Amino acid sequence: MILLKELQIKNFRSHSDSKIEFDTGINLIAGRNGAGKSSILEAILVSFYGLKPAGLRKNDLVRVNSSGYSLNLTFYLNGEKLTISRKSNGESILTGKEIVEGDSNITEWVEKHICPAHVFTGAIYVRQGEIDSIIRDDESRERIIKQITRIEDYESVWKNLGTVIRMLEREKERLKEFLKQEEEIKRRKKEKEEEVAKAKNEIERIEDLEKKLSGELEGLKIRLKELEDYKTRLELLKKQENSHLQEIRGLEERLKGLEKQLEEANRRIADLEKMAQEAEELRPRAERFLTLEKLLTGINRAIKELEREEKELTEKLAGINAQIKKGEEDSSKLEEVGRRIEELEKELVNFESSYKLLETLRTKIERLQSLKARLDEKSLAPEKVEKLYSLLSKAREEEKEIAEKLKKLAAKKSSLKTRGEQLKKAVEELKSAKGSCPVCGRELDDDHRRKIMMEYKEEVRKIVEELAKAEEVEKTLKEKLEKIEKTLAKQETVLKYRQMVEEIKGLEEELSAHDIEKLTRESEEYKRIKEELDGLRGQQKVLLSSAGKLDELKNQRREIEKLLKEMESKKQDIYRKVREEDFEDLEELEKEVQRLREYHNRWLELKDSKKRLEDEVKRRDRLEREIAEAKMSLDKANEELKAVRAQIDDLLEVYSEDEHRRLNDEYLKMSNELSGLKSRLEILKESLQSAEKDLDFLKEQLGKMDEYRKRVEVFERTAIPELTRIREKFRKYRNLIAESSMREVERYASEIFEELTEEKYSGIRLKKVTERGKEKLKVFVVYQGEEREIGFLSGGEIIALGLAFRLALSMFMIRGRIPLLILDEPTPFLDEERRRKLVDVTTNYLRKIPQVIIVSHDEELKDAADRVIFVDSQGGVSRVRYVEAQ
Repeated sequence: MILLKELQIKNFRSHSDSKIEFDTGINLIAGRNGAGKSSILEAILVSFYGLKPAGLRKNDLVRVNSSGYSLNLTFYLNGEKLTISRKSNGESILTGKEIVEGDSNITEWVEKHICPAHVFTGAIYVRQGEIDSIIRDDESRERIIKQITRIEDYESVWKNLGTVIRMLEREKERLKEFLKQEEEIKRRKKEKEEEVAKAKNEIERIEDLEKKLSGELEGLKIRLKELEDYKTRLELLKKQENSHLQEIRGLEERLKGLEKQLEEANRRIADLEKMAQEAEELRPRAERFLTLEKLLTGINRAIKELEREEKELTEKLAGINAQIKKGEEDSSKLEEVGRRIEELEKELVNFESSYKLLETLRTKIERLQSLKARLDEKSLAPEKVEKLYSLLSKAREEEKEIAEKLKKLAAKKSSLKTRGEQLKKAVEELKSAKGSCPVCGRELDDDHRRKIMMEYKEEVRKIVEELAKAEEVEKTLKEKLEKIEKTLAKQETVLKYRQMVEEIKGLEEELSAHDIEKLTRESEEYKRIKEELDGLRGQQKVLLSSAGKLDELKNQRREIEKLLKEMESKKQDIYRKVREEDFEDLEELEKEVQRLREYHNRWLELKDSKKRLEDEVKRRDRLEREIAEAKMSLDKANEELKAVRAQIDDLLEVYSEDEHRRLNDEYLKMSNELSGLKSRLEILKESLQSAEKDLDFLKEQLGKMDEYRKRVEVFERTAIPELTRIREKFRKYRNLIAESSMREVERYASEIFEELTEEKYSGIRLKKVTERGKEKLKVFVVYQGEEREIGFLSGGEIIALGLAFRLALSMFMIRGRIPLLILDEPTPFLDEERRRKLVDVTTNYLRKIPQVIIVSHDEELKDAADRVIFVDSQGGVSRVRYVEAQ
């Protein structure tokens, strides 16, 4: 017996870090779609069997932005506590009395000690929609039964054997077609042998011709090498000859240029000697100019500085005199301002309390004005806002009332549609029924058939009318609801304006206790007096400052007058220096400096003449040396040119350009001829190789003829007949297995259904029936000893039948009592009535199973649960919490 205890999930699907505790009885995992409920079942499956049996991929399971997942499943097996830990990186371990490591080893242990993976997924793990498929129609029911009992595996093997037999038949025919080509292959083999012999003879002839031509070409190559060496040496000597000629022309040009530069240098030396003598004669006058110019510049600078300072002091003195006059006037005003300040301070005290009170009320006044302005802007009086609020409250009540009516109407429509489908199906069954009536069990005759069909058709007509009326009522209610929703769309705005009206009433009530008009008037008077008082205090401060500076200003005036006298004395000292230089005044000094300036400028032009003369003499000496060296180089170059021309004459006696060109053309012609022979030889060898391969292939094909004849004989006499016989035996065995499985499932389902219906029905029968040329697996229930079709059952009994069949399939796979049952979303395709019936069935029967785990978003299943585990999603992360069961 197996019992799950605890599952810890980290970074698996949408679960970051979840812990789920299971108990005996019915465990309900509830929550909205997409919250992460089914991920818990996947984690259980991966914990037991790893990824492959679950049909999952690791990358699809690892939570986004995580490196890998880890799962820890604790469970009891026959009373022994065990834990399986699996990680996405393959680090997995099973701990208990024994320790098993590694993904594949753990999976092997689980399949050996608990059950194989296909048994777990078929018997213990009931997937979404399986119960609905069993009760929906015959085709879906048969598919589910064959899939879980694995009958479809036997059918697949039978079909595969047929495929193998057909493949062998096609191979046999292919070999026979090949054997018909034997004479054609022999003819092609003889042609290829002749083609190979012809190619070998041609290759031998071309190889001899190639050898002869290669020898002749080698002799030509040696002679061409000698001529090429002579040509290379001749070209090198001609390059040397040209180089010497260019060098001689360059030396001759250089010699002419140097001689011209020497002539120009001698002329410049004569001019510089005259200029150096004139510069020496002008030196005394230039030095006198520099002395007097320095004196004049200093005097002019000193006089300008004294005049600037004198002007600044005179302006400053005028400003101080003005300030002294103003200070004397401000002293008389100061007393008058003081008296006015005292009067205003007394008046200010009388209005201060009113000003402070109004300031405390100002925020509320402004808020009141703002609220009224906003209501006026929307043309909303308080009475109108109250009326809108009253309409809104009424709309909310009407919305609740209509929603309740629509809910009841939907339930009624669902019930009518279900009953209508059952009646239509019963009518169709009555049309083809024979023997006993499928509705009441009586003997079926035409009158009874017509009576029941008329009753059912009349009931169907009434159901259609009721559905039409319900839809008309539903349409009216939805139109009314739409109008109400438009009204409710404005509720946020209406509530906001009503809150504003309430606030206006409160503010008006609070402000009515004060005389706002009087407070405003006295507050304005307070601000006027305060403003005037602040201005007088500022004026008083300025007057005090002005009167206090009067003595300081008079001292500054005396200092400036003293400085002006000192500057006049400095001017007289400067004029005395001019007279000491034998000049009557400053004007006479300026005229002398101007007269000497011309001599000084000429001297400046000539003062470097001596230095330039020395440089030019040195340059003349250098030119004379370079001329001598150039003449020596020219003589040497002429001698070398003569030697090179002698070597060129010697080479022309042993080298002929015409012979070189003729031999080169002959060499190219023979090379092309040899290259053509080699290409021809290569093509012949490739053709020979291809022909030899074709010949070998043809010989191989002829060699296989006997082998293919034997294979055809084996196919015809042994393989195909034997496989056909085995396939027929397997068909019989498949039918036997299917019949045995159906009877065992039928037995388990009968026991469970009988118990679920409190022995109202005494069993279930599975029968194959042919309808419209197609074989179907149909279900009949035994009622009072007679077989009835399932259209006879009520809605709750249909649900009980589906659950009985699914549990029977589980018991068939595990050969007995179910220790653990996992149901994944058993209710998504059921209507409201069938969901309630499933809750009743679940409560009454599933408690016999030691542990049941149900995943569902249906709140009604809470009533059947012993433990409720709620899963919700917050920010994309699944969260687990526990809710007390009802």
